[in-house]
Amino acid sequence: MSRHAREIMIVVGEPSADQYGARLVRMLQSRLPSGDSLRFYGTGGDQMAEAGVRLVCHLRELASIGPREAAAHLGKYLSVYRQLVAAAGRNPPAVAVLIDFPEFNLRLAKKLKRAGIPVVYYVSPQIWAWRRGRVRLVRRYVDKMAVILPFEEAFYREHGVQAEFVGHPLLEDFACNRDREGFLRTLGLPSARPTVALLPGSRRKEIDYILPTLLQAARRIRSRLEAQFIVSAAHGADCGQVERILSRSLDEGEQGAFRVFRGRARDLLSCSDFAFVKSGTATLEAAIVGTPFLVVYRISAISWFLGRILIRSQLKGLVNLVVGREIVPEFIQADATPAALSRAGLEYLQSPEKRDEMKARLSKVPGLLGARSASESVASIVEGYM
Repeated sequence: MSRHAREIMIVVGEPSADQYGARLVRMLQSRLPSGDSLRFYGTGGDQMAEAGVRLVCHLRELASIGPREAAAHLGKYLSVYRQLVAAAGRNPPAVAVLIDFPEFNLRLAKKLKRAGIPVVYYVSPQIWAWRRGRVRLVRRYVDKMAVILPFEEAFYREHGVQAEFVGHPLLEDFACNRDREGFLRTLGLPSARPTVALLPGSRRKEIDYILPTLLQAARRIRSRLEAQFIVSAAHGADCGQVERILSRSLDEGEQGAFRVFRGRARDLLSCSDFAFVKSGTATLEAAIVGTPFLVVYRISAISWFLGRILIRSQLKGLVNLVVGREIVPEFIQADATPAALSRAGLEYLQSPEKRDEMKARLSKVPGLLGARSASESVASIVEGYM
């Protein structure tokens, strides 16, 4: 089976990966000699389609927000999987670039590798944290792991996987709104009042468990400090769900101090004095912006019990994992109570010195996430298989 040197398969399943994929496609196109062209096909979203990727399936048909939703879409997943395998059979690409989306992409990697197609995996599944047995699949079916967290390269190399730290794509073109007064004015809030961002995540179950706790903590803070609060309705979040939880959790007289923001988390963070942030990539955004914050996470008791069996890492916040120690306090599961969160939040809100100390610690994080452009580094890896 011959491979087509000017064809690349690229597969993503989530909105953030759509952005990463589109950047990679544009980077590869920009590095071509004049008159040359590449053709891309796979799965993605609007940004990848605009970059020139022929979509076998739009990611809106793939993205799910939890196990129940994923199970409901199993038939669609299988259909898309078969379409990709068939397309690779008819028109074998020079290389396949699989971005995140591990439950789907690791299975696809196995099929592609067995067909003789080189596989570059960009944005590693968190194998280092849980279900480490998957590293055997990676070692067997992935030619190169392009990892975006600095400690991942050593982990994979120790397990016999070819891996390269390419830098974090968050740093590419990272800019945020620093006009605090203008930002708060658009939300009908005064700029002089202490402003706290609440980032409960985007998945429905996360919001159900985390947001009510954050709102109870916010009410406690308001009893001690005339603060205002902005809830992030992240990309992919159900704004109606967020607003319903606010309506249930707050008295009518309190609602004037709360707003829902539907834009980029980094803009909200940069215009806030403090934040409560769900454990995940948003903690890296907060660190890059430099806004002091607490890491928060809550799930159901049964999910937490099962997770403790599977998860190896003592640290849970991504920002702390990158640094290798706890530079941001973590409030996880039973520790994430309204009383504990409000107490810690007030300590920072009422102490400029404590906020400055955390800002100094956070200032080291961007340097750890890499000085190179992730898209340029991955493009160089992909070109090695052309």
